[in-house]
Amino acid sequence: MGKFEQAVNNNEITAYLKGEGDYFSPEEGNMGYHNEILNFTGMMSYLENKAHPYQLLVKYFRLYLSSLKEDVLDAWSLFNNIGCFYTIRKEKSFFLTENEDLIDELTAEEKKKIGVLYRYLKENFDKVPGSAQMFPIKKQFGFTRKNGCRYDLFSF
Repeated sequence: MGKFEQAVNNNEITAYLKGEGDYFSPEEGNMGYHNEILNFTGMMSYLENKAHPYQLLVKYFRLYLSSLKEDVLDAWSLFNNIGCFYTIRKEKSFFLTENEDLIDELTAEEKKKIGVLYRYLKENFDKVPGSAQMFPIKKQFGFTRKNGCRYDLFSF
């Protein structure tokens, strides 16, 4: 059984997407911090073999989003997971198509929460572990935009 299946069975989707506990995936190039792309890819591999994988992705993302607080680690996790979605979609990986945009599926309230957390992250980016060695947050968001995000998530 893979880690995402374990997360589904144990009602630990949020912990999985945040990289908490058993779901922490360190990666050398990520300075020893959690690497969201490893977990996101694991989730996509699991979902690919299910009926209606995109609808399940939206369901699990909504569950994850609903658990997030105005906290630098939660905001950073969200920023990275949204970036993972657009990276994977651009690479035409798994079951995603260009027409399927996770943000389109969210309610106005959910989009507002993304905006709140993105703005919070922008104001508190210096508190993100390892931020001194990273590109500035606006430049990092530029990568998400280049990968097909047509929204200014900071303005939601």
